[in-house]
Amino acid sequence: MRDRAPELVVRLGARSWRFGPDSTVLIGRDDECDVQLDDPRVSRRHLRIGYHDGWIVRDTGSAHGSWIDRERLHRSPVHDRLTIRLADAADGQTVELALDPPPARHVGRPDVLTVGRAADNDVVVNDVRVSRHHARLDRRADGWLLRDLGSRNGVVVNGVLVAGEAVVTDGDRLTFGGTDLVVAGDGLMPAGTSDATLVADDVRYTLPNGRVLLAGVDLTVRPSELVAIVGPSGAGKSTLLKVLTGALRPDTGAVHYDGYDLHDEYAAVRGRIGLVPQDDLVHRLLTARQALRYSAMLRLPGDTGPAARRDIVDATLAELGLTEHAGTRVARLSGGQRKRVSVALELLTSPSLLMLDEPTSGLDPALDRQLMTTLRNIADAGRAVVVVTHNVASLDQCDTVVVLAPGGIPVYHGPPGRLTDRFGTNDWADVFAMVASGVTAGPDPIRPESAATPRPTRRAMPAPPGGHAVARQTGVLCGRHARLIVADRGYAAFLTALPVLLGLLALAVPGTAGLRNANAFEAVEAGQILVLVFVGAAFMGGAAGAREVIGERDILLRERAAGVLPAAYACAKVLVFAVVCAVQAALLVAVLVAVKPGPSDGVLLPGPTAELLVAVWATALASCLLGLLGSALVRSAEQAMPVLVVTVMAQLVLCGGMVPVTGRVVLAELSWLFPARWGYAAGAGTVDLTGTGGGLPDDWLWSHGLGPWALAIGVLTATTAVLGVLLGVRIRRTRAG
Repeated sequence: MRDRAPELVVRLGARSWRFGPDSTVLIGRDDECDVQLDDPRVSRRHLRIGYHDGWIVRDTGSAHGSWIDRERLHRSPVHDRLTIRLADAADGQTVELALDPPPARHVGRPDVLTVGRAADNDVVVNDVRVSRHHARLDRRADGWLLRDLGSRNGVVVNGVLVAGEAVVTDGDRLTFGGTDLVVAGDGLMPAGTSDATLVADDVRYTLPNGRVLLAGVDLTVRPSELVAIVGPSGAGKSTLLKVLTGALRPDTGAVHYDGYDLHDEYAAVRGRIGLVPQDDLVHRLLTARQALRYSAMLRLPGDTGPAARRDIVDATLAELGLTEHAGTRVARLSGGQRKRVSVALELLTSPSLLMLDEPTSGLDPALDRQLMTTLRNIADAGRAVVVVTHNVASLDQCDTVVVLAPGGIPVYHGPPGRLTDRFGTNDWADVFAMVASGVTAGPDPIRPESAATPRPTRRAMPAPPGGHAVARQTGVLCGRHARLIVADRGYAAFLTALPVLLGLLALAVPGTAGLRNANAFEAVEAGQILVLVFVGAAFMGGAAGAREVIGERDILLRERAAGVLPAAYACAKVLVFAVVCAVQAALLVAVLVAVKPGPSDGVLLPGPTAELLVAVWATALASCLLGLLGSALVRSAEQAMPVLVVTVMAQLVLCGGMVPVTGRVVLAELSWLFPARWGYAAGAGTVDLTGTGGGLPDDWLWSHGLGPWALAIGVLTATTAVLGVLLGVRIRRTRAG
């Protein structure tokens, strides 16, 4: 197998040109083209060829098209040798593309085929979304047995993600990352001419109450095209974008991309579509480079090495003009620069279709123009770009503008320069006023020619579990969360100061015996200190987790759409806060025993102070999980604080040290649900709170024995586990809004 990228050889009759993988090749009549032709039917810039994990040829939107075997070319990989006719399928100028060295071929009849990104595979797929060793095919009498080798993005067969293994036969279409291969006889062949075109055909969407949001929308977006969707408020622009990205299924009509049904075969196209939401859903305390690096670690295959990831991140930063701002925190970037970071997150995986929802919202006219120029450059590089916008100042950079009237009614589809032909004016304010009032002029909008090719019915296969990526994603998310805590100096200082202050509050408790508890009088002081310690531990944990999930819910939803697993997110939160709570518990206990005497004798551990530390940590962690679950349940950050106050007050009342709960029906059973009750019991057992009298309740859980102490710690552990599972379930069910 080859270790170096092949060169591209372009032949035009007797002439030939040779280009390295760092070249971008233009073919056309323009003087600046690398390969110039003098045929008047050929466009000035007819073809663009570039190398990105393989040579790709694209028609730039030429007037008369490009053709391969009488099929129109929009985008196609160059796998070996390709013959293209320009301007006419029958007698157009012939351009031949070839690779040097040519791809290796099998000799004989192989019984095993391996597929992946690494050069030692039988079938090498140069795609950043493909793992180094992605899949294996073993010949059988009835076809091939396909096995996924634990890849990051799985294998899609005929538009359906497979679970582990499946039998495939001639004609089946296999998708690895964003590359389609067809099972053909003794191996895999490229899936013919790639037609990475987005086609919406008569799309209609209605709410359950009967309100029509989209009414017969047709749209075609080809590679290298920048298409804008505009219209007055309530015209259904964002609804159309959700339909085009697969988030909403239309009532009637269909959306196809690259020949796949976007809703029925979403698994095959998910990795080819990048969606940039209206808000900049990026952690603002990270630098631009850090944000992209963590995103690359989550989105790219796990076997992508650090050097390769760094190259991809650097290339993406350079593509969007962010290299000089790579070390700047996102919070300190301008609005336009933050939006480019948001776009960069999607470009990491090289999607062929990029969609943006109101990307220029809140930007001044200069930044609006700058961002639209960036999108124009992205489209010129070969991607299809769809942008929903209300800013019309820079629409002249678009190839096509789609105008929607209220109710999602399309009233114009065409180049921005022909707006006057439709509305009698090119003033967008007048156009929007006419559209909003239901008054239009000129002929009906042209329905774009459909480029979708219906596919035969696919046989369904079960989707694979995502558990193989949980450990890797958990590690990445833990690292990012820890960095965010350290980066937020105010938050880190609060987490550090809180246990110290709580420990110092022990000085307010009358007496000097602390937790020594040598007689009945000292038992009262010890009980009061334990209330302070364990309710304080409950407050520490709850405060740490109260706003965590709701504060980054939108980021979570975006990352889930990119493949981040809810289980990995939940596990990362639990692990990081386990460390945070351990540090806080150590600080609290250390300060406490520094200002007041500690317990004199433990139940299980050699040091009673260490035993107290375990109980405080377990209480804080369980309370933190309770706070995280509450944060995942509320609908806004403002609702999180009242939930924290209520849970802390409940733990203060029900811990048993302030208000007696022993033997009180309902109250006693209710107290079992709160961590502070069990933490206080474990602490009371360590201190032997009831051993010296003092008129305290005769609570068995407070006994100085192994059984009660182990039960309390066991219940705290079980509570933490149950809350962790509930957190994962809730995160999995989290939706936008």
